[in-house]
Amino acid sequence: MGSSLHTGGSVPHTEHRRHLKEMLVREPTPVELHSHTHKRQEDQQWIDERARKAHEEYTRLRESQAVASEGPSGSYIEYSEYRIWSQAVGGMQHGMVYGLGSQAQAYKGMTSSGSNFASPSQDSSYSQQITALQAELE
Repeated sequence: MGSSLHTGGSVPHTEHRRHLKEMLVREPTPVELHSHTHKRQEDQQWIDERARKAHEEYTRLRESQAVASEGPSGSYIEYSEYRIWSQAVGGMQHGMVYGLGSQAQAYKGMTSSGSNFASPSQDSSYSQQITALQAELE
């Protein structure tokens, strides 16, 4: 698998995140940080296949969870962007989440152990709980 490429050169992810936060006037989502650091500025192309596939998997998961979470009144249950990103890229490995560098711990809800990034089995459990709660509301 090797080390990850990114377009930031020697600028750490902490600086990219801080810069995005200033530009957006809010905390950037993991996918925004990943896109900012893994797309070439000149042509907006992904720097490698892994970066493109991670973004596609995130998009697929986010869309499928949004469809699955549509409630009876048409309202949506908000899923954690960070949990979806983590699931899309295979979770935390060696203290980092792909595309975020060491910034995984800096995101809302994260602990130093990364325990708030749900594993696929935890996500399945959450989905079952949500489905049960939706059924109770109907």
